[in-house]
Amino acid sequence: MTLFLRSRVTVDGITATMAEHAERLGIGEGTLLSRMTRLGRHDPILLLEPVTKSRKPAKSQSLTEAVKTLRRRPAGLLATAKRLGDYASLKQASP
Repeated sequence: MTLFLRSRVTVDGITATMAEHAERLGIGEGTLLSRMTRLGRHDPILLLEPVTKSRKPAKSQSLTEAVKTLRRRPAGLLATAKRLGDYASLKQASP
């Protein structure tokens, strides 16, 4: 059976369209269409499986990179200024 977004299927005792099942599980229609293209349009259980994480491992930040990233953010600047006791270096930006 070929499945489409509006095909009615029963999964876990609930009969609904594929789009409704995907929405209930937090899967967007674009993701569901992508899975249908990649995996085929015949097995609703396979298409509605939980999302797996990327297989590519994320590179962990070194301590110096983490500190640089933190200092670029307003909260990090404020914490650095408080720690150094140098409030005059902060500039108040008006919206």
